Amino acid sequence: MENPSEGRRLSKTVCILCRQRKIRCNRKLPKCESCFRAGVDCEYIVVKNKPGLRAGYVSELEERLAKLEREVQQLKDHGTGAHPTLVDINSVATSSSSGHSLPDAPASIAHMSPRSARCSPSDFDPLTPNILDELCMAWFEKYHAWFPILHQLSLLEVLQTSPVLANTVHHIVFKAIASVTIPHSYHSDSLTSDQRRTLPEDLRSQVVIEAISQLSLQSLQAVLILTIRDYGCGRLSEFWNLIALAKRMGTQLGLRDLVANHCDNFNQVSTIPPRMLPLPVSLINREEKIRAYWMTEVLDGSSTIGAAWNLNISKPEATGLLPCSDTVWSFPEAIISAWSFGDCEMSSAYSLYVMLVTNELFHVHRFLQQSFDTQSATERARRQSECRSVDEALIAWRARFATTQVRINSENGGAFDPNVVLTHCALDLATISLYQRLAIPPAGLEEAQGPWYHAIQRCLDACDSITTVLRALLDTHLENISPLIISCIFVAARFFLVHAKLLNVEIPRNLDLLVYSLKTCGLRWSYALRLEKVIRTATADHKMPTTMSSLPVQFYDLQYSYLDIDEALRVWAEGLEPWMHLAGLEHPALDANAILMPNVNLTGMTAADDRANFMPVAGQLDTAQLA
Repeated sequence: MENPSEGRRLSKTVCILCRQRKIRCNRKLPKCESCFRAGVDCEYIVVKNKPGLRAGYVSELEERLAKLEREVQQLKDHGTGAHPTLVDINSVATSSSSGHSLPDAPASIAHMSPRSARCSPSDFDPLTPNILDELCMAWFEKYHAWFPILHQLSLLEVLQTSPVLANTVHHIVFKAIASVTIPHSYHSDSLTSDQRRTLPEDLRSQVVIEAISQLSLQSLQAVLILTIRDYGCGRLSEFWNLIALAKRMGTQLGLRDLVANHCDNFNQVSTIPPRMLPLPVSLINREEKIRAYWMTEVLDGSSTIGAAWNLNISKPEATGLLPCSDTVWSFPEAIISAWSFGDCEMSSAYSLYVMLVTNELFHVHRFLQQSFDTQSATERARRQSECRSVDEALIAWRARFATTQVRINSENGGAFDPNVVLTHCALDLATISLYQRLAIPPAGLEEAQGPWYHAIQRCLDACDSITTVLRALLDTHLENISPLIISCIFVAARFFLVHAKLLNVEIPRNLDLLVYSLKTCGLRWSYALRLEKVIRTATADHKMPTTMSSLPVQFYDLQYSYLDIDEALRVWAEGLEPWMHLAGLEHPALDANAILMPNVNLTGMTAADDRANFMPVAGQLDTAQLA
């Protein structure tokens, strides 16, 4: 007769919905807590547990592996030339004199090499504490510097002290971190390529569903973290959908009320309408809310620089609470609590980046969204005057930033700060976006209007400024920096190429550095690899007429921003032969139609190869030099 206790050990009753969502189920009848909140029927099934390893098995396996490693080392010492990772463990075990066998060993363990013995693909669970600990360390080492929305010490304390992570409010944050870091974590070498692709996507889906169903600061933080992966993969539509979700969640949580009104309308009578919102429970909670608000605004504003669409960019908050200094943010909560609220508002490189994107670049967005008649000389002159006015404000801000940067570098001992790099590149991207539509007239108006040399020179100066910043970076810095820098590099490279092609001048040598930078960013972000293909192909097609290039013709039309042509370039890149972007910097003497995919131009626009040869004059307006 079957032992009842044994039956209970080998099987359990679980809720189908909780099992599918991989969340803890309280198994309450007739409905568990999760199904009750979701308003769905609760169905239970009996699941048999897999029997565990027999007692003493792990110790025996460790001794066995140690013995096998010694035997492999002896083979190497005797000059057999065998490499440890190429030796079949089963064959060595058969020839061993010990005579012990491991009949109960699963196949996935029996065939493991010593390197992968730590975690096999079938056993990999990214949400176990030991793996999460390593993934969180990777997050704070490679992402936190330019995405500082989490308090490191508090989150790690939750990870180390919580007996059941699934019961904590931070569990959704851990899922988001795992989704972003798994593809490049230490454990990724023990995963198959399919697992490296599917695991992060599964976690992403879980986070989005949970965030929509349960509003909290942690849900918002998790959604913001996911945006990194979407942008880095070049999925801009999905990225902006998450930003829209984050903005609505922030509104419901009252984050703008906290930042703009300093909690003055939280549950109290004030000159502005009050809101039924809880006060921050601690300085850490308050600061994380402030940083979640600003990160949402920064991602929205910086990812749409150059777009002439009707964007809903928030108006500047001149007196809003800014993130505290990076030094203060690295302290434990007990030390931070020693400061008053006002003492934490010390400027940092991240705060300066926030101020640039949310305040100064707001005027760039507003200018680009204004329409004007390109065929009217009066309208063109008015547009040029307004463009200069916005640019002068950026130049003045850059000068103030250069002064502040000297102080920041002194305080940091000259250490690399990714937010300084992002600030410089965002400034240059804004400059190119301001002027590029006005630099060279659209097709059909070349002879009547001619180029605006001031705009051309300002764009070239901005492109050179970006290359100057990139030249000072190490490859490891460029690989681990925010994917938002990819658009800055691409816009500079595109302007170099289009300017050289339309004005019949040589391609600047700085383009080589931009291509190399895209390739380095591509070690982590696939979006950079896609755009690298575009730039390499455009370089190879430099001497060809525009209509003969495989690229969409809109690539060569500066009336379109990089965001306008992004989807067309994605379709083009997915249909490109995978080896063609390595063709080099000279166009191969081959028929383009025989090598590349058929032309995917969106419209039959007029060719630009017959334009008059315009030579830009020397620099008419110097940009502020980088400190």
